[in-house]
Amino acid sequence: MPATAKGRDTRARIMASAESLFAERGYANVRVADITAAAGLTTGAFYRYFTDKHELTLELLRDLTVEIFEFIRVPLDADNLVDSVTESTQKYFEFYERHRALFGVLVELSQSDTEVAEIWTTSRRAFYSRITGSLSRATIAEHIRADVNLSLAAEMLGSMTEFYAFQRFVLRDTAIASQPLEEASRTLATIWLSGISAGGSMSAVVVPR
Repeated sequence: MPATAKGRDTRARIMASAESLFAERGYANVRVADITAAAGLTTGAFYRYFTDKHELTLELLRDLTVEIFEFIRVPLDADNLVDSVTESTQKYFEFYERHRALFGVLVELSQSDTEVAEIWTTSRRAFYSRITGSLSRATIAEHIRADVNLSLAAEMLGSMTEFYAFQRFVLRDTAIASQPLEEASRTLATIWLSGISAGGSMSAVVVPR
């Protein structure tokens, strides 16, 4: 990270321009010269902060996977689980939509780039671990079926949410993109909780509005 405020601002401008161009043109069609031109900087300025486009992309993706956890942080309310999970899910979708280009790059490059794959794997593990931790809390766990493997459930539920977001915001599937985001978030929350609830103990909170 640059030591001066000016340096940090310049670096941030480069990163913001790159993300914007990735969304507009696609990752493969963006050159370093395009990024610096969009940022109003010289190519030399770029190389003071990054060795190449690949290093810049890694930094963008690392920041992305850190920021999302702060953005979606919503305490689970044991007395109103569906609202808590709906709010967290909607925040996730809003963040994903805002940074859809970077999530697309993350998925695309992870197939061939081991460093990107590691960023994605680490992020997903942290995501699943957070879900598992939330479900394991004593006030929440009493509502969950005893035969549910919480770690596996977290992976399944998290993957379902992640793939829906990818279809809706990256692939832009019109069949699902037309549905209101709040309704999609509440439906996913209801599916989550209905699938792991212990008998009727969640019946009062898993019914959609």
